Amino acid sequence: MLCPLLWSACGGGGRSPAEPQQLPLTSDLLFDHEEADGARHLMRWRFDSSPPENVPGGERGMRPQPRADGRSLVFTSQGLTSQDVTQLQLLENLTPPARRLSRDAAVPEREIVYAPDGRRVAFVSQRDEPGGADIFVAELVDGELQDLQNLTPGPGDRIVLDVTPAWSPDGARIAFTSYRGNGAAALWTMAADGSDARQVTEVPPTGDVADFFPAWSPDGSLLAFQRSNRGQVRIGLVPAAGGSPALFDFEGKAYQPAWSPDGLLLAFAGDVDGDLDLYVRTADGASAPVRLSLPGVDRNPVWIRR
Repeated sequence: MLCPLLWSACGGGGRSPAEPQQLPLTSDLLFDHEEADGARHLMRWRFDSSPPENVPGGERGMRPQPRADGRSLVFTSQGLTSQDVTQLQLLENLTPPARRLSRDAAVPEREIVYAPDGRRVAFVSQRDEPGGADIFVAELVDGELQDLQNLTPGPGDRIVLDVTPAWSPDGARIAFTSYRGNGAAALWTMAADGSDARQVTEVPPTGDVADFFPAWSPDGSLLAFQRSNRGQVRIGLVPAAGGSPALFDFEGKAYQPAWSPDGLLLAFAGDVDGDLDLYVRTADGASAPVRLSLPGVDRNPVWIRR
């Protein structure tokens, strides 16, 4: 279903804000879409009268992440079969074919994200810990990963998972989810060289609460994130320096928040009665979320500049 005006009700279950408005948008939504037969590909939604379109070269793609200028993107490829490991891909100038960035086809790598400078990337790899997950940074030079650095090497006596990296707007810090500390999934930030790791959210050691998918506000002051708590999944906001989070109400489960570049909007994936679609709401929570409905399953939204 199309949504010519962003703040018009769109799709089954969509709700209009009290005062519908037409906001001037300079960005579109990228996301990964799964068909009924399990086929997965990247899509772009321009919020005009045209339908959402496939991203050429984005077949089998998930978790797209555009460069700041919107001219290239990186993403994770799920492989041709369920036995294939996830790999990193680059779509330079948004022109197919996509180029594989992962050096070893046998090592699972995923969740690649551009730094604001467009030269560096961060990603999750199991190259050093086959049973775990570490966050690496690298320079992206002529379509190749160079000067790889493991920012979160394990302590050696146990496996620690560090996942879902996100760069701060100034490129100085990286937010991520880590099972360090008490062994439960909490939000942390660290300097871009891996030093000065700081815990942002407090979670109990029981594992009932888990925080994932941090997303920096454009001014760097807040992190939006996904919190799971005994089967309930909600979007929260927390000061990037740490503090008590504020959680949004939603009629279903809410996943994977993404700030618009102007800081006005938050997109997320929402599951209402088993139907996973994209939703957009104002970041201040003043307006009810608007549902963007397509047949199939939609996940992992991110904004891309036009």
